[in-house]
Amino acid sequence: MGADPVYYPRLPAMPLTLLVPDLLPPADAPEAMRSLRLPGLETWLARADTSREPGTGNAWLLRQWGLGAGAPTAALTLAADGGPREGTWLRADPVHQRVDRDALVLHDAAVLALAREEADEAVGALNEFFAADGLEFVAPSPERWYVRVPPEELPRTVPLESAIGRNPFGMLPEGGGRLKWPSIFSEAQMLLARLPSNAARQSEGRPTLNAVWFWGGGSFPSGLPRPFSCVAATEALARSLALASGCAVQALPAGPTQLPLRGSGNCLAVIDRLQAPLRRGDVEAWLAAARDLERDWFGNLGGALSAFGSLRIVLPSERDTAVFDVAPLARWRLHRRRRPLAAHA
Repeated sequence: MGADPVYYPRLPAMPLTLLVPDLLPPADAPEAMRSLRLPGLETWLARADTSREPGTGNAWLLRQWGLGAGAPTAALTLAADGGPREGTWLRADPVHQRVDRDALVLHDAAVLALAREEADEAVGALNEFFAADGLEFVAPSPERWYVRVPPEELPRTVPLESAIGRNPFGMLPEGGGRLKWPSIFSEAQMLLARLPSNAARQSEGRPTLNAVWFWGGGSFPSGLPRPFSCVAATEALARSLALASGCAVQALPAGPTQLPLRGSGNCLAVIDRLQAPLRRGDVEAWLAAARDLERDWFGNLGGALSAFGSLRIVLPSERDTAVFDVAPLARWRLHRRRRPLAAHA
């Protein structure tokens, strides 16, 4: 079962909060990523009051809604993908495993770019094979799959974001009930290997769909707090948390000038344009996306500060999460020198 919610004290809410995952480069990132300079963003990071919060990846986002690592992510994002469904759910996301530098490494759906037809073929085969175990697979999105599980059979799992780029063995699901989850993982691998679409992928030299990653189990939660008045995001988890708690939701606009102004309350914008190129290992695409953010978002932060009154910039790193609070008087901290982005990682 998922762990109990974890509550952390938070700083007072800011009228505009920008959450930008995957911008701070990891220590082993290529030099081109670690040497990237974004003067517009660096200016305001230098003038901000800085703090560090525990957790990486989605930890900060979940914490705003009073949730910890055991959050029922599957039930939440399934509700956003197609409406809440009864029962206990796991994410069963399509993944690709391959040998990199003599070790097996897990890659998420970003490297697969699955077509709708491929997802339907795979989910149909999984349902036919595992129906006798009481498992029901659905794929409302080609890159986000789910499986309904008997409540007593919910396994202990590792979030996908914690497994990406690592050897998956040692992180496979484990349960104490009738279902043997490591065996289910292996059986799904063998089943997917026989799919005609995978044979076509292999013949064309494309990454194959060779496993599903089970994680994020639980039932749809009730009584979530409402930490923001508005959430602007295309990212699935942020949208699902907003919908589950009654926050107004809109698509992420091209820049901050299209966000609701401070009279509407405090707003969260989740800028996730860097995630897909980072997970594909596409350095040039990541650099291009970061420079686009500098042009469209970070270069306009002075105007956003005037419009909203105060800003918070949240940058998860590989060891914790950096939080930068920009108050109105920050614009007069002219003596503070900019540091390279990688220095904040």
